[in-house]
Amino acid sequence: MSKLRIIKDQSRAIKETIDILDTKCAEYSNPEAASNLALQLAGQLQGRLGVIYSSTEHLDAVNTRWRGQLAENAKTLCFGHVLPEMNHNELVGWKVLGPIMKETQVMFLRDKGDHKRIQVRMDITKGILEQYTPHVTEVWSEGRSLLARMFSLIHLGDWVSLYLAILHNVDPTPVSVIDHLKQELAKVK
Repeated sequence: MSKLRIIKDQSRAIKETIDILDTKCAEYSNPEAASNLALQLAGQLQGRLGVIYSSTEHLDAVNTRWRGQLAENAKTLCFGHVLPEMNHNELVGWKVLGPIMKETQVMFLRDKGDHKRIQVRMDITKGILEQYTPHVTEVWSEGRSLLARMFSLIHLGDWVSLYLAILHNVDPTPVSVIDHLKQELAKVK
């Protein structure tokens, strides 16, 4: 597409993304490293209901990916929403189920490219949620280009889901309930 001049040349962003993923793969693949962020985040999610929040601009698909990978690989439910939409009603839903909310792990996926108003909303929302749970974490993207920043978070989330599966003592590969669903659907004409 860049050769057709439909989009600008993306070779720099692609190279940066590959370099970041190579570096992060080396970091995340060492479970003995104290600085292994993927293992740390998995530890925070262990035994807790995860809630992932992000901006809607660039990270909504990344948010969906995190939730999907945690469900499929770690066999655990994880919910999420995007800002600003969650500020319109979901924020109110934190009030009633106090004991459950206290054991909920919130992860804000953050990016330096988030709109300034969304960054303010996230900061305020984080402060509000800290009244309901002590388990609130910000996870920042890395890189210069948007592509690298998005993939830095996608890659991290994939590793988190693998480590959480290990911490939950489950095999991340089989998806027998999905296979069963497909088999049952195939019976219906």
